[in-house]
Amino acid sequence: MRIEDIRQKAHNILDRCAIEDDSITIEYEKSLKNKDSILKTVCAYANNYMNRDLGLIFIGVEEVNDQTSGENVLPCRPIFGIKESLIESTENEIKSLVSHVHPQPRYHLIQDQIDNQTYIIIAVEPGNDGPYETDQKAENDPKINLKASRYIRVRRDTRKPNKREEFELLKKFTNFRFSSELNETATLNDLNYEYMKEYLVRSNSAKDLQNLNKLDMAKALNLIGDEENGEYRVKNFAVLMFADQLDKFIPYARVEIIREAKETDKMESVVFNGPIWIQAQQIKEYFRIYIMSSYVIRESGVSGARLIYNWPIEMFEELATNCILHKEYSIPQYIGIYVYRDHLIFINHNRPLPPITIHSLNDDKEFPQRNYINPEIKEMFFKLNLIQSYGSGIRRAKVAMDHNNSPKLVFSPNNEIDDYTKVVAYINEEFAKIRDEEDKDKNRPNREVYVKKSNGQKVQYFINDQNNKFSKDLKEKLLATLSPTEISKISPIIEYLQEKGYITPNRAQEITNKSSSTVRRYLKIMLDLGFIVVEGKTNNIVYKVNL
Repeated sequence: MRIEDIRQKAHNILDRCAIEDDSITIEYEKSLKNKDSILKTVCAYANNYMNRDLGLIFIGVEEVNDQTSGENVLPCRPIFGIKESLIESTENEIKSLVSHVHPQPRYHLIQDQIDNQTYIIIAVEPGNDGPYETDQKAENDPKINLKASRYIRVRRDTRKPNKREEFELLKKFTNFRFSSELNETATLNDLNYEYMKEYLVRSNSAKDLQNLNKLDMAKALNLIGDEENGEYRVKNFAVLMFADQLDKFIPYARVEIIREAKETDKMESVVFNGPIWIQAQQIKEYFRIYIMSSYVIRESGVSGARLIYNWPIEMFEELATNCILHKEYSIPQYIGIYVYRDHLIFINHNRPLPPITIHSLNDDKEFPQRNYINPEIKEMFFKLNLIQSYGSGIRRAKVAMDHNNSPKLVFSPNNEIDDYTKVVAYINEEFAKIRDEEDKDKNRPNREVYVKKSNGQKVQYFINDQNNKFSKDLKEKLLATLSPTEISKISPIIEYLQEKGYITPNRAQEITNKSSSTVRRYLKIMLDLGFIVVEGKTNNIVYKVNL
């Protein structure tokens, strides 16, 4: 970065009394008195654990409390400054101090003025030669007395990394990604050629790629290493995407949905194996058929009807796919999705990569600077439309919960030690109240349910859950003859029928974006199964739920 650009950024920060953001880390020091603090901050900036663009230390500027947070994060204005006669000696002292960081970090000393006072900026750019650490000389120097170690900066905290963070730091500087490494035993023969071709078709790849032989296709997709003893070893991401037997080569590369068995205190498990992009599709369909439920309700005294879900499909799809996409596959732990009566739990046995933290997952909706544990898988999922855009999955999950008037998602753990990420999605409270009242007596005429609201008022609901039952029963029937992929293509029609009770051929074409002949085939399947009936003739045909 150009010196003049850094000077201008720093000046603007002081001028606006700005605080840290996602690109720049800031520290203020009135003088060089706290040498230990300055040295470990330089070291932490060089290690750049949170993947910022730049780290700035302002010498000659005192910190004051932010009245909102109470933290020392704002510059005191007018600044304290550095006497003109001390500027050269101060810079020499800074250079001597920074020399205790190894390898030598990339930094600049820049002078600037504000409030008619001079200050010095220590601007540390992210390094590539780390991990960076302070030396024993600084620890033995009584004027510094800083424990020889590596240091990192996490939010406003500059400290030694814990074991998990140390491991992440080593991976960062060695540029190690498990997904990019060659698998220890898998070869090209262990990849399913049909999956490879289906991926190219679904990702709209060029026709000439789709017609390549298996070896040339693997080379084009960068799936293999050099030939060894007449065989080609394949990369881990290739195994995850195209191998039939993942557990044979990458243990625990699977998802398990563990749910409460109805009317028992036991849990039952469903295991999803196979290529991870197929897993993502199958899990979504499993949720649609066996977990997702809804009420089409009409509130007494209110015109129109509305649809509420226990959990919205968009939330489940985004979080489940997120677990698969961001799993550290070198860790021998499966992805667990736990289904309880009033909440869902998603567990991955690794943390997100910085700058994303559990804190930011709870508080933020946008993650434009997200890094990926498995970059090749990210690109392939994007081409398969399993993710819509980079860093936006959590936002869409949160928005879906908001639109369904569901409680906010809760991310944990709230510490820096435990190496897992857990998300809890609580059930829609209105849905739960209606369901609980409904369970008391399923034989009421017109399926009326009275629910007491928080203000004490009892509100009457008329529930239409027959269409929801129609959706579940139909999908269970379809599973016997169609693949999850084919069912997913029909699902928009099923959901529309579930909500409205009827559909026209033109509307079916619009919501599926399929040809008229394909839509007719979908509707004929449902007709043959007896789940819908047809009324009208020629241009006035309507398909209705056969209740």
